[in-house]
Amino acid sequence: MFIRSSALIYPNLYLLTLGATCRYAIVSEDGSITLSDPGASVHIPALLERLSRLGLDPAKVTNIILTHLDFDRCAGMPLLRRACPRARLFGTAAMKAALSSPGFIDDMFNSDREAYTRLPVSSTSNSLSRSELKEALHIDRLLVEADSIQIGEDLTLRLVSTPGHRAHSTSYLLVPHEFIITDETLGYYRGSDLAAPGSDFNITRSLQSIAQFDHLEVSGIGFPYLGAITGSLARRHLSSILQNSQDLIEQYRAALRDGVSTESARSQVWDAFYESPIRDPFLESSLRRSFDAVIAQLTEL
Repeated sequence: MFIRSSALIYPNLYLLTLGATCRYAIVSEDGSITLSDPGASVHIPALLERLSRLGLDPAKVTNIILTHLDFDRCAGMPLLRRACPRARLFGTAAMKAALSSPGFIDDMFNSDREAYTRLPVSSTSNSLSRSELKEALHIDRLLVEADSIQIGEDLTLRLVSTPGHRAHSTSYLLVPHEFIITDETLGYYRGSDLAAPGSDFNITRSLQSIAQFDHLEVSGIGFPYLGAITGSLARRHLSSILQNSQDLIEQYRAALRDGVSTESARSQVWDAFYESPIRDPFLESSLRRSFDAVIAQLTEL
């Protein structure tokens, strides 16, 4: 099943969509909420409202997990911490290192502010500062490979390192649902269209990360864009994104060997894999970044 709108996916697991962007909320027996990738600053007011509409108390967000550190995943953390002061941020040593790299916070801060020019919303970004963003992104608990977060009595999130979209990309397997919360490393789900690689960091590492799930009985995948899939679609997508990525590498290189111009080959890849009829500025930007990064890697192979 393909689930596009905000809804309960499995017992205690909700999909929250804002435009094309997605995040996931896991609710324990006492009502406390573990939230993934809250989003950019422009997302936070609508996200809090969406939680309330689903009957969830935003004040009970106690855990926040991140799949990676792009601004559209986490630059809204200062606003979320204001609304949810009990929330703890979970992350990895690789994320901590990225956050401390020169210019990282400045780039995220500027991208977050620029996002307000692309959406018809009133700006709250002027009340935020770089120092507040840096403080809000302080990781309260560092996780390592296969670490688990216990959610209530019955649910567990297990960390799985999945480099590919970013060097620090991370997925989480929700047990016993066997549901993967992930980033673009596992590609963009596009229904009957070709699944598009989201391998901005390294397409080879993406393939290795995806292959990790071959031995698991995956029941669903929660993507960062466009929704979630469950049942046979999940296994089919994992096979498709592996095959599509390998085919893309081979066919792009073959086209260049056969004398097809670089511009023509680029255009064919965009039309086949990345063109989307959904006009969401965050999705469009993410697709364009992935396309440019993948093409750059293919050109170097």
